[in-house]
Amino acid sequence: MMWPPSKACQSRAGLVVAVAGVAGSGKSTLGRALARALDAPMLDLDALTNPLLDRLPAGVLAGHWLASPAVRDGRYAALRAVTRDMVETAGRAVLVAPFTAELRGGEPWDQLRQAAGAGGLRMVRIDGDAELFAARRAARSAERDRHRILESPAPPPAVPVITIDAELTTEEQLRRVLAAVGDGQSFG
Repeated sequence: MMWPPSKACQSRAGLVVAVAGVAGSGKSTLGRALARALDAPMLDLDALTNPLLDRLPAGVLAGHWLASPAVRDGRYAALRAVTRDMVETAGRAVLVAPFTAELRGGEPWDQLRQAAGAGGLRMVRIDGDAELFAARRAARSAERDRHRILESPAPPPAVPVITIDAELTTEEQLRRVLAAVGDGQSFG
């Protein structure tokens, strides 16, 4: 590698795209497609934290861990820590999580932006019909959906987002996100 790093290497620093949405919205599917297209590691909150949490002995928490605000905070702290490592080592990352609190702004948003580093953060939110998402969850019959807490519709995001329609194909979603964030060369 030449020193100092070429502009191509420098331009990749801090490329973080976060994909948000409710369960069944297609976050993981779009996240994988983005990770491949951007040559970036993908960090999925569920893959990162659920294996550990699912092995907690019954009775450790009052109810399922999804209902615990303290567990939520710990899960996102883990995601932010690994994000910092990915940005420092790979220069980019695609994050997949609901990001409910982060979309409301304030401290959760600030913490996520700090984890993304100086290059900045682009938030992609998959939006669509609640019935579509419920049908997708029912079709996949995943264990994680059995404990889903029914929530009222979320307020509009208070942070900048790229809104993507859940009914588009993954390829159409990918094209729209890539057009909105560019190729990462002028990211920030």
